[in-house]
Amino acid sequence: MGVINIKCELVDPDGLLKQLKVLKSANVDGVMVDCWWGIVEAHAPQEYNWNGYKRLFQMVHELKLKLQVVMSFHECGGNFGDDVCIPLPHWVAEIGRSNPDIFFTDREGRHNPECLSWGIDKERVLRGRTAVE
Repeated sequence: MGVINIKCELVDPDGLLKQLKVLKSANVDGVMVDCWWGIVEAHAPQEYNWNGYKRLFQMVHELKLKLQVVMSFHECGGNFGDDVCIPLPHWVAEIGRSNPDIFFTDREGRHNPECLSWGIDKERVLRGRTAVE
């Protein structure tokens, strides 16, 4: 968390490389990283920025570490004590303001704007795309 900023840049490449080398020297086999939708496709549908992740993946590869990537399609942070905040893509949040039913909803009808509802997995409500697409 916090390795890649909202602009999809490595926050501290030199410090990260040092940390990865320490892990490698301790015989760690690999690392895990969340890949955030709110970073990669932040501004517009199908406009992707993978730059920071590509740099991270290259570092991990060069150190011959294994890599597990978790694709994260929900919001991160924004709660008490959170030091990292990664919102859903801006364009998705915009859609949600006019159609809050794209978000998970509880029994009382409260929408949770941190995560999309499974109910739109096959509905073209994201500018012509389904949530799965």
